[in-house]
Amino acid sequence: MAEQDRIAFKKYTKTCLVLLLALAGSCGISKNFPEKFYAQNESRLVGIKTDFQKLHAAHPFSVLFEERTFSNISFEFIEDSIKYIYHFNINGPAFKDSLIAHHYDPAAVIQLINDMRSIQCTWIANIDYYENLQPRKLVQMTVRNKALNSRIKGESYCTLVFFELPQPFNDKGVFLDRSDKKRRRQINGHILRKVNDRVGYAITKQYR
Repeated sequence: MAEQDRIAFKKYTKTCLVLLLALAGSCGISKNFPEKFYAQNESRLVGIKTDFQKLHAAHPFSVLFEERTFSNISFEFIEDSIKYIYHFNINGPAFKDSLIAHHYDPAAVIQLINDMRSIQCTWIANIDYYENLQPRKLVQMTVRNKALNSRIKGESYCTLVFFELPQPFNDKGVFLDRSDKKRRRQINGHILRKVNDRVGYAITKQYR
């Protein structure tokens, strides 16, 4: 092999090794991130979930941050069977005025949104579903974090799901359907894995 070919081969090998290490590193971060993140922020996450449940029970809504600055939101006002979605800059007066007009508690809602911003929670909503023919509710929130980003895979998000009751799961930590223990639970086509017996997660490409 000529010297020039050897140099080119070494460069090619080094490039492949760097790409493989980057890919392995990004996979490892995504896999371990939810458990570490939840352990470090459990009280804050549970606090946001609990505050949202209380506010939602009094007057239903959902919140979606639209961009990375966490300044602009889509706020879903839920009035009986009608839903209104409005876009706000949370630093402007229109948001608080709209909360008052729709009979929400503006101070409590704004505090919830500030708590979401502090932990980079991009979306929170209440989901109704049935389990063994019984109506159930769960809180679903999505978190953005740079630890989930990859040059190869792009940006990913961590979706957390908070159940009312303990859930069954297999020896790999995958949540199972309560009525069919062989069926794995999914969120938007992604396998739902265990944080604890009431909290599951999925790494997704969607921020809601």
